[in-house]
Amino acid sequence: MRWVHGGAKWEKCGPCYADFLRGVQHQNSLNCWKVGIPISSLKVDLKEVLIILNELGVPWKYSHFGLPLRLASRGIIILYFSSRREMESVLRELSPLVGRPSILERKFFDAFVNVDWIQGMNYRRGCPQYDRFGDWRRWPNSTG
Repeated sequence: MRWVHGGAKWEKCGPCYADFLRGVQHQNSLNCWKVGIPISSLKVDLKEVLIILNELGVPWKYSHFGLPLRLASRGIIILYFSSRREMESVLRELSPLVGRPSILERKFFDAFVNVDWIQGMNYRRGCPQYDRFGDWRRWPNSTG
């Protein structure tokens, strides 16, 4: 899968993933909120959304999925936030640009990424691999 990165820098992944490989949950995971916007749910062109994200200073990446993943989803935009409050503020701004994904796409992200949904956007704390430390919904409270 090829990712295109943009927006503000997100420096939390390196140390967090290194600790994950050692079997330790890094503190960064508690202050890492990720949003997934299925590309098929966009009501506007992808480029328009990326311009808005850059204006808002949000770190992002996106990928168009190839086969076999493309059978469930065309692709995803991932956004990174340091707090739930920050995430919810940006989601309010983006919500008019995003429709609801198909039932198949929702089930795909629910099953393989373990997310919750706000309208047509999904979210979670940390990376899906971090679920080895328990469901992200039950992790200790983060700051923010």
